Amino acid sequence: MEQAASEHFVLYGGDLRNSIEDGCNSLGELVVKRLNRNGDDVALVDAISGKSLTYRQILAHALKLANRFHRLGIKRNSVVGICSENSIHFPIITFATIMLGGMVLPINYSYSTAELKHVLLLTKPIALFASEQSLRKIVTMRDALPSVKLLVSLGKDRHSRGVALFSDFFDNSPVSNMHTFTPQPVPLKKQVAVMVMSSGTTGLPKAVQLTHHNVMTVMAYQAEDPRYTELPVPLRVLGLLPFYHVFGFMLSLNSCLNKVPMVMLSRFEPNLFLRTIQDHRITMASLVPPLVVFLAKSPLVESYDLSSLYAVLCGAAPLSREIEELVRYRLPNVQTIRTGYGMSETSLGVISRTNDKVGSVGKVHKTTHVKVVDLETGCALGSNRTGEICIKGPLVMKGYLHNDRATAEMIDSDGWLHTGDIGYYDEEQDFYIVDRIKDLIKYKGFQVPPAELEDVLLSHPKIRDCAVVGVPDELAGELPAAFVVMQPDKEVTEQEVIEWVASKMSPQKHLRGGVFFVDEIPKTGSGKILRRQLRDTLQQRKSKL
Repeated sequence: MEQAASEHFVLYGGDLRNSIEDGCNSLGELVVKRLNRNGDDVALVDAISGKSLTYRQILAHALKLANRFHRLGIKRNSVVGICSENSIHFPIITFATIMLGGMVLPINYSYSTAELKHVLLLTKPIALFASEQSLRKIVTMRDALPSVKLLVSLGKDRHSRGVALFSDFFDNSPVSNMHTFTPQPVPLKKQVAVMVMSSGTTGLPKAVQLTHHNVMTVMAYQAEDPRYTELPVPLRVLGLLPFYHVFGFMLSLNSCLNKVPMVMLSRFEPNLFLRTIQDHRITMASLVPPLVVFLAKSPLVESYDLSSLYAVLCGAAPLSREIEELVRYRLPNVQTIRTGYGMSETSLGVISRTNDKVGSVGKVHKTTHVKVVDLETGCALGSNRTGEICIKGPLVMKGYLHNDRATAEMIDSDGWLHTGDIGYYDEEQDFYIVDRIKDLIKYKGFQVPPAELEDVLLSHPKIRDCAVVGVPDELAGELPAAFVVMQPDKEVTEQEVIEWVASKMSPQKHLRGGVFFVDEIPKTGSGKILRRQLRDTLQQRKSKL
């Protein structure tokens, strides 16, 4: 009886109307089929340079690059890294790699040199495409990267001998096999197509392996997503979310494969952001909460005509009721603000809101099973009972690269992925996220692992012990803050500690929440840091101000 009751509390999002595979035996085959089908309409526009590409142009460039890749020995299971800001080159490199059965590795271009080196040594790319900013860092460590046989600049300068320019790979000759080329079949549920980097509580980034079937499932779901299909205005989306993040990456693929025209931005600048929405008549913008806060509160918004904006999609971190209501008041043409829930390990969102129930992240996506389990017993719970959210279905990753232990800790023997997030669902099966088991700090949608920052702090000769927690912040979500215990008879200032971390970590991991000096870090008997107690201490300090 208990087993039957437990199964009753598993929520299923339902089946898709159409086939996930669409008659294709690889993601590469689906790419060729869809780009051919989508034809000569404009797919991507670079808002800064004004350059644009049609779907067929993307296909032609990808095929040319795939031919060059083939001659260079790039094949099934070869890893091709892209370390760059958003660019119209990004999908071309992605599709060329996937057509050959290779694995695409989008990399955060703002990684510090140490983080970048860790990622490259873990994933061992054979080819690496880099923008100006990241290329400078990569060139300094190239001797330590024996796997990289091809280093390509996406900018105008090579910066070093042995670096190719992206333009070197193309000529003006027509592509003869554009309508006949069919990529080789692959085992869809086993062959990895994409690896995205995800930071866990253990510190350094892990490589999440997403299969051809994972990505094809995302594309099939998005093709039927009511947030796209039921929009009563022509779709023109904003591509500002970084393509190295699973959210931005999947949106860029959706634009190309499901014919959703995208206007891309490589960076956020307030006036550029607003002018792009105005001039390109953007109808849907996928944003992270800090950008929604900007729309709600920045006085600059009043200087632009944002009347074309009909829908705002928000992910990567929670969005408050107050901010959502402010956006609706300020931009009355915005008819829909939708939030969702997902993670790199689930290929993208698995829960999303299509109604106006503010505070909820919505209902379970099609193809996906979700349950809420008791933290003590592991039994599935009914409505309005809080526990850990667990996910099962074709969106769940294959696992972490070279990390069976971390994979087993996240995905149990029955295939359920344990998210580490605490939530519940109501009588109408709408979900709410209320807390996290994991200690990850969410800064502007970035995952910041406290353990990684603590390792850096403890490397300072004047620091004896430390703990890092997130400080709630309306704009950023959370700010990393450090509690520090100094070595006996040593002194260190807050500014010194902040600069120490800033010199070793990427920007999202800087101690913007401040440094607090204490005599002792509260811990359990087994040595685990009592972070909730530290967060409560910060809250008490704030309330006294």
